Amino acid sequence: MLIRTIEDLSDMLVRYNYTANLSRGNWAWEFARRNPALRDDAYAVLPQLETGTACHGIKLLKLVEQDLAAEAWGLLYFPDPGQTALSTDVFWSDQTFPRKIAVHVRERDPDEVDEIFEKGTRLCRIVHLTDAAGREHFLVKGANCSVQIRCSGKSLLCGEPVKMEFSVSGFDCPDEYIETLKRAHRVYDPEATSPTWSRKGLGYRNALIALDAFEAGMTYRETAMIFYGEDRVRKDWAGPSSAMKSEMARLLTKGQRLRDGGYRELLEENL
Repeated sequence: MLIRTIEDLSDMLVRYNYTANLSRGNWAWEFARRNPALRDDAYAVLPQLETGTACHGIKLLKLVEQDLAAEAWGLLYFPDPGQTALSTDVFWSDQTFPRKIAVHVRERDPDEVDEIFEKGTRLCRIVHLTDAAGREHFLVKGANCSVQIRCSGKSLLCGEPVKMEFSVSGFDCPDEYIETLKRAHRVYDPEATSPTWSRKGLGYRNALIALDAFEAGMTYRETAMIFYGEDRVRKDWAGPSSAMKSEMARLLTKGQRLRDGGYRELLEENL
């Protein structure tokens, strides 16, 4: 959500509440989609996607051919850069995001239940992608975040009863994987009326706001008003300390770094 005018200052923080529980892949997209060169590449050609719908309203996507331009940015294809991570379907390549959650798909016995499928389709929206090499991925999309999952084993589209089981490939230790699964379960949470921020997530939000403010032509002082209000900024700006101005400069530098390629680092972060 990009800042347009200074009149938006009073409610600007609320507009970024949607970022409170974003996953690593979501945050990476929020910064990457603000890169002008990525936007130019994305709008230069439409993704070669076949679309369909399966049971439970599952959205089906099939990438007809490899998208080398998108892969240069770490993506399997270009989503719409004008859409947030919650309103579009973002699939990162395995090379860029090697430590994403993985499931192994096997034949399901008659008395078994596929808990991952049952819970996912009951509480979330599912988007399934078959990439140009025939590999399968899917997004589990909740109210507050989405989680990308890679598949191995049998095809989810084979027409036979199957069961998904979590796989630990790509992780150095079980504890790290367990922590990743815990964070991923936020996708099942209902929409929060009062967002709860992690310290790291708040830092990313503030950097995103500073970046948007700068692109909208706002000064450091105007940007500070978003966070601290007009009265406090007036007092601090007139005083001897330059701490607030320096903070705005640091936030902008951080936002620009993440936009200009540093977003790849977010795919390795624990949020």
